[in-house]
Amino acid sequence: MSFAVNPLHSTAAAEIVGLDCDRPFAPDISRAVKRTFLDYPVVVFRDQVLSAAGLAAFGRQFGQLESYGSRPLTKNGAAKPQLVALRQVRERETPDQMLYLNPDDPDVLIMSNEICPDLFAIGIIDNAEMWHSDASHRAEPCQAIFVHATRNPSSGGDTEFCDMRAVYDALAPDLKAELAGRTATHHWSKSRNPRFAGTLDPAAWEEGERIARLVPEMHQPVVRTHPETGRLSLYLSPRFTLRIDGIAPARSDALLAEVFTLAEAPRFHYRHLWREGDLVIWDNRWLNHRVRAYPSHDIRRRHRVTTAGDRPFYLPASPVLERASP
Repeated sequence: MSFAVNPLHSTAAAEIVGLDCDRPFAPDISRAVKRTFLDYPVVVFRDQVLSAAGLAAFGRQFGQLESYGSRPLTKNGAAKPQLVALRQVRERETPDQMLYLNPDDPDVLIMSNEICPDLFAIGIIDNAEMWHSDASHRAEPCQAIFVHATRNPSSGGDTEFCDMRAVYDALAPDLKAELAGRTATHHWSKSRNPRFAGTLDPAAWEEGERIARLVPEMHQPVVRTHPETGRLSLYLSPRFTLRIDGIAPARSDALLAEVFTLAEAPRFHYRHLWREGDLVIWDNRWLNHRVRAYPSHDIRRRHRVTTAGDRPFYLPASPVLERASP
């Protein structure tokens, strides 16, 4: 079995053609796919037919999957939803996406704007349209994300990726020097993020503050070293990064504004126009991503698994690690 690699973006994305992801890869194919994934942090496989178990099996070829747990029960045996929502009431572009446990595999999430009373809902994604790296507010954010499109809206709903390696490379030398070795504070709650000022209703703000008191702030390196390649990238996002630590607030705001303005340049972006059957995998350590607008009356459904990550770190002038030969 062989495959072809077609670049979709100069640095960020490529399409792999000729593989059936519902079948385990031979060792040589697996090594070659993983090398491609180190070159291109977004990899696309078209026309994939995958069950929940098939998607989970595919993801496990790249590492240990994060588990979303079993379906909890109340005393009378009925499922009890555990929804934590901090809804943004203004300046929204996308509908809420519910997160459901897949009944066939607890390691697989169903993400959809459908209301599915027969499925167990564990949360809501209500601001995927802002640039973010998933779970950067956790000590060990997920490593890679695997998303299989099972239903697309009639228009929109694209996912846009920003290559934070390339953004880092484009920084002026003095700015790189100022950011090197620093940490930034990340937090889940929108109520703590000044970029959401004025977009939350009072109830949402109070709920955010309640949760914020229970969830600690996380301090992550501003510049992150990739553990497999040694390459440096920025590890910041408008959604979760509150401030750069150890400097005056005004300087922190100015630095973040400069970085986020630079990251808006289209040359750093790959925009994926989904087709049903697309399987897209991306390296969560190197990228920010966001979902683009789509009609709220349409259905956008995805199945998703994630591989467990490790603690982000920074090593200056880290050498590029030798890749294993096939």
